[in-house]
Amino acid sequence: MIALENILHSSTLFWSYLAAFILLNILDAHSTYIVMYPNHYYREKNPIARFVFKRLGCFRGVVIFKAVLLGILIPLMGFYAGNDLFTINIVLSVANLVFALVVFNNYRIYHKYVK
Repeated sequence: MIALENILHSSTLFWSYLAAFILLNILDAHSTYIVMYPNHYYREKNPIARFVFKRLGCFRGVVIFKAVLLGILIPLMGFYAGNDLFTINIVLSVANLVFALVVFNNYRIYHKYVK
């Protein structure tokens, strides 16, 4: 148990999780775009994201939404990591799991509609 706690206090783990978080968000942006293109906005389940996508269009909406989201979250995570690595590593591990499931589901939906 002590070894796990030591790992969760690791800055290397934080940077690895942050890189995975960014990659998963890029994959989420791509998979969201291909599921909604050209104007299937009803497939987006996040009402805030759906509103932005409808207003700005599919491509611009996805890019701007993700850029703003990551532009806010990444500095906050970096700040938080400087104060409490243990907690931010747990938060990022859960967030990465959730985003991995979202990306998997998006690509599953895409393949369902393509066939």
